[in-house]
Amino acid sequence: MQDNLPELLSPKVDIIFKLLFGDERNKDLTINFISAVLGYKDGELEDISFYDTHLKREHPDDKLGVLDIKAKLSNGNVIDIEMQARSVPSIRKRISYYKSNMLTEQIGEGCSYLELKPVKSIIVADFDFIPESEKCHTVFQMLEKDEHFPFNDLEEIHVLCLKKLSKLNNERLREWLRFINSEKREEFMELAGIDPVFVKAVDVLATFSADDHNRMLYEARLKEWRDNKDRIDGALAERTQQVWNLFQQGYSLSEVEKLLSEAK
Repeated sequence: MQDNLPELLSPKVDIIFKLLFGDERNKDLTINFISAVLGYKDGELEDISFYDTHLKREHPDDKLGVLDIKAKLSNGNVIDIEMQARSVPSIRKRISYYKSNMLTEQIGEGCSYLELKPVKSIIVADFDFIPESEKCHTVFQMLEKDEHFPFNDLEEIHVLCLKKLSKLNNERLREWLRFINSEKREEFMELAGIDPVFVKAVDVLATFSADDHNRMLYEARLKEWRDNKDRIDGALAERTQQVWNLFQQGYSLSEVEKLLSEAK
């Protein structure tokens, strides 16, 4: 492990997350992380191949999708790994769209549907992505409504909520999520003392953190997040004031809702 480590950049920022888990030189880290999420035993997942993260567009006016990390496993499964630091209203629909696109882009001219390989999305969220559950690791499939058996094995979404890390019983996965969630050098070093895989992970993160260009991109992304939050907070405060003013003028709740809807 490197001596005199620089200030380590947070893996929760998507730019650093992509460098850490989307680099061919460090794919052993990605294999270890994926194995922890999907429950593969050591050595069971032999290799991965990274793909272009831009999703294929069938038509010029199709929406462009860009994934954080996209890889094909040695068993043929296609994996999408996303770091989500902020919640947006469309996030669940966007993930479903990305997953469906990764299925359809497997079909080329003359290919059979029998050749389709399972697509698994892994979403690491730094907010309460699934408020319906207290679990840290939730898994979604297409299941029969009453008897809960799967329609097929082609689609699966794993959501990992960092805010619920204490609820996770899977020790191997918990250590990885602790690493991603770490912000202080001491936290990273503690994990490096637990498992050799984190010795390399810390060294890789330190190398990225020492790069001036990476730090510039990192700071730019943090500024973008802060600016977006300020805009959202400002819009919310303005809307709240509008509602209060209308109530003060004697409008009922239904009238306020109608006026605000018409004003959009």
